[in-house]
Amino acid sequence: MGELFKEALEIMRYHELLRNLVIRDIKVRYKRSVLGFAWVMLNPLLMMLVLSLVFSTLFKGTVPNYTAYVLSGVIFWHFFSQGTTMALLSFTGNSDLLKKVYVPKAVFPLSVIISALVNLVLSLIPLFVILLITGTAIRYHVLLLPLGIILLSVFAFGFGLILSTVTVFFKDMIYIYGVLLMAWMYVTPIFYPSTIIPRNYRPIFSLNPLYHFIEIFRGCIFLDSPLIYEHFAYCLTFSALLLIAGWVFYHRYKDKIVYYL
Repeated sequence: MGELFKEALEIMRYHELLRNLVIRDIKVRYKRSVLGFAWVMLNPLLMMLVLSLVFSTLFKGTVPNYTAYVLSGVIFWHFFSQGTTMALLSFTGNSDLLKKVYVPKAVFPLSVIISALVNLVLSLIPLFVILLITGTAIRYHVLLLPLGIILLSVFAFGFGLILSTVTVFFKDMIYIYGVLLMAWMYVTPIFYPSTIIPRNYRPIFSLNPLYHFIEIFRGCIFLDSPLIYEHFAYCLTFSALLLIAGWVFYHRYKDKIVYYL
């Protein structure tokens, strides 16, 4: 346990490296794009437009302000999928640096989660604009939104530690995770309401951590969610467990990583 905490403290000492990695990730992502950083806000808006056109006739009557509902789901999912996918490649993509100098390796998956977090915060701008345009009241639970985002980031970091470590030893994880993400997206209520799930299957459905995170995300901003505090309890549990599991798993194999890059 002492070794686990030692590296966590090391990451704090390497905060300048962490900051530079985050800036690098953000710059590289939009370096050759004509619109550049504007895609942070345009991407979820375009996805919302497509999903609204396809599914609005099916779910518009069952979900108030379906446009905001879809946009919030897209923003949420984009953060998680982008952050964890980039974290998966964080060790293999920085192999040259890892082979040459010593740095706490966990700083790499952490940096991509933070860069995805920056995108998430900026993506909230078009969501709040849509809410204002459609006259949707913003709930007082919005004050709890930062806590929900922090819990989601912790969950994504723990998951990213596992993915990045596994990928070093098992390169096929790159392709497997793409399929897993697609399946995970369809079992998470991003563009459809969770109320359409048959009552018999809801206990199984609630085992999906992202279901609780997205309910918090929407409940804090605009959607009436009477069980929001119950969802917070689930998310706190999932985040803590996955962070511990991810950190222990990574720490067990971290000394072997450089030999397989």
